[in-house]
Amino acid sequence: MRAIRLYTHHPLASGTTLELEDDIRHYALNVLRVNKRSAITLFNGDGNDYSCEILDCSKALFRIKVIKQVLVNNESPLKTHLLLSVSKSSHMDYAIQKSVEAGVSTIQPILTERSINKNKHKSFDNKQQHWQRIIQSACEQCGRTKIPLLLRVTEYGELDTLDKNEYGLIFDSSTKQTIHDVDITNPPIMKLLVGPEGGFTENEINTALKRNFQAVRYGPRIMRTETAAVAAVLSAQLKWGDLADQRQSIS
Repeated sequence: MRAIRLYTHHPLASGTTLELEDDIRHYALNVLRVNKRSAITLFNGDGNDYSCEILDCSKALFRIKVIKQVLVNNESPLKTHLLLSVSKSSHMDYAIQKSVEAGVSTIQPILTERSINKNKHKSFDNKQQHWQRIIQSACEQCGRTKIPLLLRVTEYGELDTLDKNEYGLIFDSSTKQTIHDVDITNPPIMKLLVGPEGGFTENEINTALKRNFQAVRYGPRIMRTETAAVAAVLSAQLKWGDLADQRQSIS
């Protein structure tokens, strides 16, 4: 039976006993249908999985004992920072979830000229909490033990110029260069600018180029923003990250 993986804010160590949060208890009991015989694994973002034994499992109490700490090393050496234009709720949720599965390191929601609800700043506090839960849930599902960093929503014009240790790509369907044409070797950090429905404006593209980003296109077809975000992260990981050549890790 596959172990259930759950994220917790608690510190974890072998031999400790703890009571899990109310929201985890509710999810485990009512959605996952766990019982005292269920295999359960916890993680808290420190890079480890923790095999656990369920001691009490009821509507009032969810208490576990940590049995074993297991170091997990499945993070890519390439740090991918996704600068993602805020889009419709379902599209944004999908882009964040799948980008986490693809190995993204940092997600920076940005407000562009064509962003959805770009003037509703008051709503972003709730959005941040919602997006954070999506990130945690995606890590539970895909086996990551380190939680990608979610930054606050930022105006496009406030983005910094790339420094000497950073490289960046802005995805623009009007350019001829693809990611395969980019002549960069072993970048430690790759920032990926992905636009909203309708794409970036000409002014936004020029701004990115002045800040040392390179313009690339995906190929002959125009992707929806949520698809483009996942394709950007996967393309970078395939070219420079841990998806580049799986034969090397097997041999």
